[in-house]
Amino acid sequence: MQYLGGKSRICNQIISVMSAEREEGMAWVEPFMGSGEVISKVAGKRIGADVNHEMIALFKAIRGGWTPPTEVTREFYYEVKNNQDKYSDHLKAFVNIGCSFGAKRWGGYAQNKTNTNYALRGYNALIRLKPLLEGIELHSCSYQLLDIPDKSLIYCDPPYCKTTGYGFEFDHETFYAWCRSKVDDGHYLFVSEYNMPDYFQEVWSSEVVVTANKDTVSRKTERLFRLHKKPKFTLKMY
Repeated sequence: MQYLGGKSRICNQIISVMSAEREEGMAWVEPFMGSGEVISKVAGKRIGADVNHEMIALFKAIRGGWTPPTEVTREFYYEVKNNQDKYSDHLKAFVNIGCSFGAKRWGGYAQNKTNTNYALRGYNALIRLKPLLEGIELHSCSYQLLDIPDKSLIYCDPPYCKTTGYGFEFDHETFYAWCRSKVDDGHYLFVSEYNMPDYFQEVWSSEVVVTANKDTVSRKTERLFRLHKKPKFTLKMY
């Protein structure tokens, strides 16, 4: 399903970088699970959380057997938007993200010159995602309230600084302080962003195409940063 800031084009590359440092038995934790594109492609113990409770409800509903619609009309889109108390959280997430322009929450009914059915695209994506959600521990909470097992690998994909965001307030300085505290606690921590403070180390980058609105397409450099010290390589003999 389309998602603002989704990592579908680069997830395999950044997973490879982070997995090289993930130790045996280490939990993979994503406090900003978003579309689930990254966490669904890794193995082992996985914990996913997001402050957007509607998205977590959508993942749980899909895993539980709910079938999303294959078509959402403009009229139904605005019916749900204007009468949100009448509809389930998982349906609202499907409509307000999957059927919105640019996947921005309630960003306007998505349509283009070829009359693409975004609901059908979202349906197909979620059906493919369903088996990959099995085994992921899901939580609806802010990153600060997430309970993280000892010595985990934490991958953060927060709202990017100086961008339009996701419709939720986010304080980046508070987030940076939280990152430092997690590393002090013994966790490995990676962050996806365009830029980060100097004490984060860039470990990977790639140019991507970004659609800001219906008339603007630009190129940005996606970067992956490490805050913890890179673990020493040890040769294991079997």
